[in-house]
Amino acid sequence: MVDFKTSILQEQKRCIFCGKPPSNKNKEHVIPKWLIELTGDPKRQWNLGVQTNHPDRKLRKYAADQFQFPACEACNSRYSDLEGRTKGYMSDLLAGNNLTAEAWDDFLDWFDKVRIGLWLGNMMLNKDWPIPEPNFYIDQRVGQKDRCVLVYPNEPEAQVLNITGASDPMFMYLPSSFMLVVNSLVFVNISSEFLLSARMGFPYPRKTSVKGTRRYVSDFTATFNARQPFLRFEFYPPLWAVYQTVLLEGSLDAEDYKPLVEHEYIASKRIGGGRTQICTVSPDGVKFHAGGAPVEKAEMADRV
Repeated sequence: MVDFKTSILQEQKRCIFCGKPPSNKNKEHVIPKWLIELTGDPKRQWNLGVQTNHPDRKLRKYAADQFQFPACEACNSRYSDLEGRTKGYMSDLLAGNNLTAEAWDDFLDWFDKVRIGLWLGNMMLNKDWPIPEPNFYIDQRVGQKDRCVLVYPNEPEAQVLNITGASDPMFMYLPSSFMLVVNSLVFVNISSEFLLSARMGFPYPRKTSVKGTRRYVSDFTATFNARQPFLRFEFYPPLWAVYQTVLLEGSLDAEDYKPLVEHEYIASKRIGGGRTQICTVSPDGVKFHAGGAPVEKAEMADRV
């Protein structure tokens, strides 16, 4: 157990969405109740690491539906519609149905919400560790960084909910990826600044520097040409793989960024703010999808 404070989360309750002291205190289920009920008994016990400040390092145990964290009532309500839509997306995917590009864009917002929620939630649970000071919360991260999700098959009749990676020590400092197993599907979610930009032909910095805890970028360029693979890591071919570059919305008018964003290659793929079209790759090449276009599941023959 540490005898010093390294984070505001060790001293104060903060809303998991906005980062302020909770107003009209509420609780947020980082893993939503609909997903817990979809995957088994909502009262089943989860083992969430050990109590590091206990001399016997007892297991930290929760009923699944009690895995919740502080939130403002208004903040919690703002995300209720997203949860409702995501429940439908998950049902469609589990049934083997395709989603539209617009739905995948929305679904990626939900993965941002859950990934950052798990990051903050685990720090709140482990406040006796030297945890980092969070410089963003859920509101500041949804739809703000390059992101992707890869979907794989699990056992067809499985009824399970597993989370992998979100309790690792590295995740405390770099909450960029985790894996979620939901019954017959496995989801790998990855998100980070400029994760995909260079390989997808979008603006990326040639110069980076770090001062304290902040990263500074400059000297932007772009190839205006997509090059596979987007991720330079060999993944087993998924059922669905969707990629999305998110432009720096606060820099859209910057002198070295605006001309790149106005290039026809990029302008034709913008869908609002910093978001760009959902992209997929196949043996036929790279494809960007308009909002209502279905993103089709890969055929098994293409995955071996």
